[in-house]
Amino acid sequence: MSSDNEVKVLSVDEYPLWDDLVMKSPQGSIFHTSKWMISCADLLSKKVVIYGYFSRGVLEGGCSLYEDRKFLFFPIATSTAAMSPYGGFIFKPFESSKVRENELFYNSIISTLIKEISSSYIYVSLTGSPAISDVRPFIQAGWKESAKYTYYFDLDEDIKNRISRNVRRTIQKAEKHGIIVEKKFDPDVYWMLHEKTYIKQGISSPVSREFLYRMINYIQKAECGELWIASTSDGLPIAAEIIIWDSNISHRWAAASDGEFSNLGATSLLLYMIFIEMYNKGFKKINLMAGNTPHLTKFISSFNPNLFPYFTVQKRIF
Repeated sequence: MSSDNEVKVLSVDEYPLWDDLVMKSPQGSIFHTSKWMISCADLLSKKVVIYGYFSRGVLEGGCSLYEDRKFLFFPIATSTAAMSPYGGFIFKPFESSKVRENELFYNSIISTLIKEISSSYIYVSLTGSPAISDVRPFIQAGWKESAKYTYYFDLDEDIKNRISRNVRRTIQKAEKHGIIVEKKFDPDVYWMLHEKTYIKQGISSPVSREFLYRMINYIQKAECGELWIASTSDGLPIAAEIIIWDSNISHRWAAASDGEFSNLGATSLLLYMIFIEMYNKGFKKINLMAGNTPHLTKFISSFNPNLFPYFTVQKRIF
């Protein structure tokens, strides 16, 4: 490594520097931010570790990790945690008309960082945002890769005409049934619907009640998202969505519903109203997630979104 370049684990005092890079980086997301990560780590008994790549004293890239020492003295690290689908590598904006210059910039940072990370853990799993499309540096270094998928929906003034005819009919049905849609931070309602969602599937919730309550509280205080609730005409909550955002995009972070009322179309109306609100807030896209779960994919794809891949890379050192 050039003497002008340095890789190090950032101190807490350097986290504002990292968050500034996250905000500017095309790969950055709310899931990379130090405050989001610390909130999740505290609830999941993990440790936040952020590697920074400096060139001549300027932070040009880095990698955010959750460290877990459950295997005694053999730590493992992942870039994701419960309900945080992305993390890991980000880079400063760098756009050159020359392919070679772009690849040299990104590949040199990735190669330098993964050497340092590989020497610190017996197992590393990195899932990057969809903005990272080239994982060849990892493959060339002996890492294994696998693809995942997410859906992006473009937000503009023509939202209603771009969703499918069937969804438009479902929205009309919900309106005829008098479904009420409102923004309201009510974690009790959300947890009730969350439990019903997983009971219907016959599985346990992947997160605890405490986790959801505290993360909803964080989202409200940080003003980085909203909780939306759809109710019947007599006020019974039957569907809910939690939307969060960062400097790049809005995200459909979590959704829940009461399956007994699925025929009323509340979820479709709720999501449609959210699209309009996100467009009015100035967002160009919303990340709908749900690309890896068949029964969710069927619902989300009916809105005519665009499918995008993202990648997980893994390294075992035994």
